[in-house]
Amino acid sequence: MKVNIENRPGLQRDMNSGAVINTDNTAYQKALNAKLAAEKKEEELQSIKNDVQELKDLMNQIIKRLN
Repeated sequence: MKVNIENRPGLQRDMNSGAVINTDNTAYQKALNAKLAAEKKEEELQSIKNDVQELKDLMNQIIKRLN
């Protein structure tokens, strides 16, 4: 049996297990999308960091060859 939680639309409590269940699918989907966007940003940042490191390494190789 599930009952609505007072002053919290979209949340219900399962009386058997005591678990709180989010029944607001729109908010859940927004949270998932935000998480995916944050993960994508982090991957892009890591890729840029790797590219910068690669450029630094190449520049150091060029400098060594010129000396």
